[in-house]
Amino acid sequence: MQNRTELMSELEKIVRVMKKVDPSAPHAVLLVLDATVGQNALSQVEIFRKAVGVTGLVMTKLDGTARGGILVAIADKSRFRFTSSASARASDDLAPFSARDFAHAIVGLDS
Repeated sequence: MQNRTELMSELEKIVRVMKKVDPSAPHAVLLVLDATVGQNALSQVEIFRKAVGVTGLVMTKLDGTARGGILVAIADKSRFRFTSSASARASDDLAPFSARDFAHAIVGLDS
């Protein structure tokens, strides 16, 4: 919802309130992106990064139709770590990101 200024303002407020309790907060800010959003992911990363200081990324719905190729552009532009990936919508499907597995999947090779 990066195009909703009132929601982005609320996220910024959450960070300000957290900093009142602990000046070093937040210790990590993970942005969860849907692999099917394509090029829109680039703008989402930039807007959320400016608003709340995103430090890592979780990419969901990495399956046969959405391989997450946008991760290459995001990695080139943003230079932050990719934390996790998931092929389905279930939380128990979340796995640590493996660059090797991702590279194999994006070109259609078996891991």
